[in-house]
Amino acid sequence: MLGAVAHVGITVRDMDRAVEFYRDMLGLKVIGDVTIQGEEASTVTQVPEAKLRAVYLRYEDDPKGPPIELLHFIEPGDTGNPYPGLANPGITEVAFWVKDIEKTYQDLSAKGVEFYSRPQMFDLEGEGYGKVKAVYFRDPDGTTLELMQDCSG
Repeated sequence: MLGAVAHVGITVRDMDRAVEFYRDMLGLKVIGDVTIQGEEASTVTQVPEAKLRAVYLRYEDDPKGPPIELLHFIEPGDTGNPYPGLANPGITEVAFWVKDIEKTYQDLSAKGVEFYSRPQMFDLEGEGYGKVKAVYFRDPDGTTLELMQDCSG
């Protein structure tokens, strides 16, 4: 019934700040930038008089992977609070595979990214998933992001 994930959308308060973070800090490449408005935009978002900007970013070496879609509501503007966190129902994080989590963690920490903890090892081989290292951090709007490294061998 469903196909592959098309993109992962994240609503942001300040598009320039968000693009700077995802592009310059995390290394994603901008692959599209559009402004959407009109009856269709208002209908699909259920936001009256909606005018929004969507910027699409992707990891350059994986053209088949789903992009991140940053959404900024130009009209009516900011209408709510950021998502409350990992323990609440709903989407909790967006995870990115990395080749060297310790180096990525150190590089991003040096740029001022604040992490929940140091990377942690999870041995899930008994459950059929292998070993992974993972760590959480937040983007400028409070959205939780995750780095993951496959350590199965």
